Amino acid sequence: MSDTNEDPTPPEDLPRTLIEGIDALERPALESLLSYVEQRIEMLPPGIEAEIEAEAAGEILEIETYGTDALVRVHPPDPDGPDVNTEITSLFHVRREPRLDGTESLHWGYLGDVHNTEETRCGTCGQTFDYDIDVCPTCGSEDVDHEETEE
Repeated sequence: MSDTNEDPTPPEDLPRTLIEGIDALERPALESLLSYVEQRIEMLPPGIEAEIEAEAAGEILEIETYGTDALVRVHPPDPDGPDVNTEITSLFHVRREPRLDGTESLHWGYLGDVHNTEETRCGTCGQTFDYDIDVCPTCGSEDVDHEETEE
């Protein structure tokens, strides 16, 4: 832990009133808060990216998350050996799905194999989409970068 005299930079995604409340706490209360936050983190399910990485068969190329849903590009396992088939890129829609016992599991919806290796990347939001599209379907930006990817 550093012993500088500079105040830490608060995260931008937290409400200002929360930051002000935390900044007003003394060390014992901060240590209690830290313990509480650690317990809360342990109680929460892992993020969908971690679950996907733990469950995926093959090699994950990209995970694009949208809250509780994700689009996942993977090289599937090679049916003839222990490696992955790098000639195929499969696209899946993955979402959390409730079970009857109250738990959740991931539902993998196969969308097909991606044959077009040329893609466009939005310069504004960073999402990728088909090469022949000139306007980002996610944010509407026309700042797109056409590139060819190697598969």
